[in-house]
Amino acid sequence: MRGSRRKGRSSANPRQRLLHGWDWSDPRIELEELAPASRVLVTAGAGEVVAALADAGHRVTAVGANREQVEYARRRAAGGPFEPGAAERLFDLGRGMVRAASPAWSRRRMHQFLLVDDPLRAAATWKERLDNRTLASILRTMLGPAGALSALVLRDFSTPLPPHFDEAIRARIARALRKHAPSGNPYAWRLLLGEDLPGHAVPRVDPGAIDWVDEPLVEHLERVAPGAYDAISLSNVVDGADERWVRDLRKASVRAIVAGGPIIARSFATTMDDEAAKRARRDRAMLWGSIVVHR
Repeated sequence: MRGSRRKGRSSANPRQRLLHGWDWSDPRIELEELAPASRVLVTAGAGEVVAALADAGHRVTAVGANREQVEYARRRAAGGPFEPGAAERLFDLGRGMVRAASPAWSRRRMHQFLLVDDPLRAAATWKERLDNRTLASILRTMLGPAGALSALVLRDFSTPLPPHFDEAIRARIARALRKHAPSGNPYAWRLLLGEDLPGHAVPRVDPGAIDWVDEPLVEHLERVAPGAYDAISLSNVVDGADERWVRDLRKASVRAIVAGGPIIARSFATTMDDEAAKRARRDRAMLWGSIVVHR
């Protein structure tokens, strides 16, 4: 590490631990942007986006500085079982608090809700029963600047949540339900129930067909040959990163990608960029305020 400029969000926390066992990014967004058989660099994450892109015929390099997370992603892409990480434990904590205070959020009722195959009906049920005062109060308390969940997110992911994130996440769930019926949305099942959609499976690929790189993202981008990649997918590594690191990341990404290739970046923050907001609405994961594609 060469000084403070390497302190990006993804590398600011030196602990080697499993941060998330599920990916919270919908690979359909990447698949819409990639040309056939692209050479694509993607953050390793939980291996699900990596597997989806490789299964679609892209030549994938998966990068991450957290060795435990990268090894888990490799196992997951090869068909290994789900293992909960820090993110899933945080979601479990939040759901448990809401469930204890609101009968509408019982496991039985939530399971029934998630079987709804009509987006408009699901959105109406969310508004009338589930997005209630109890949920609003608990999220406001837990996700506010001094909230316990905000503190845990900052500790585990070095990511400060945006202001009014409690209101934003409720609105993003509502908009996703209007567009994507919960019965077929694996991210709705994960977020609202803590279980996988019945029958949903990560594409199983040969992990040997993927180039797994245990290295900080910017250092990797600076090391590879210019134009080494046709596309780059960064998840939300810029959330909470310092400005100098983000500038270094942008410069290294432009160097490492072919002219006109997409650089895809998600963020929890709300955006005034209409196209970035539209992509966030298409992502079934319900969490994102912005998905920017730089070319």
